[in-house]
Amino acid sequence: MPNSKNKQAVESLEDKISRAKSVTITDYRGLSAQAVNELRARMLENNAEVVVTKNTLLKVAMKNVKSTAALVESAEKDLEGPTATIFAYSDAINPIKAVYEFIKKFELPKVKASIIDGVYNTAEQVEVIKSLPSREQLLAQIIGGFQSPIRGFVTVSGGVQRKLVYALNAVAEKKKA
Repeated sequence: MPNSKNKQAVESLEDKISRAKSVTITDYRGLSAQAVNELRARMLENNAEVVVTKNTLLKVAMKNVKSTAALVESAEKDLEGPTATIFAYSDAINPIKAVYEFIKKFELPKVKASIIDGVYNTAEQVEVIKSLPSREQLLAQIIGGFQSPIRGFVTVSGGVQRKLVYALNAVAEKKKA
């Protein structure tokens, strides 16, 4: 029979999983306490949270949350050894990018997998995802793509008017002379 402390931990994890846009599973073995605190601080800047918990409690919580219940089997092999879980609440990708920036400095933690919007991604897939431009950059590129033909049309149509003005000005100058 599970004790009340474990029940509370599972309920807390269930809440975090259900609110998170992405759940990233990492192996933090080898990180000092100071480095873990720095990682937590960086994640807070990205509206994410780092939680170190028992793998069995995380598995139970994932099974109890509808969006991740089917993914427990896929994540089973990733939930071995010391695990720090990163819950991203506002943006699914920015915290992952921040983790990889952190990895450049400390060479740890090792990303095992990530669940992004209900889709299980292996470490290799997360590597590809982290190199994608941010949502804001993609929106800017799309808007720029829409503006380009419009700007070209405005420039061309303005050129016709400009040439007409130049022609009329030339005729007026010729009549003055």
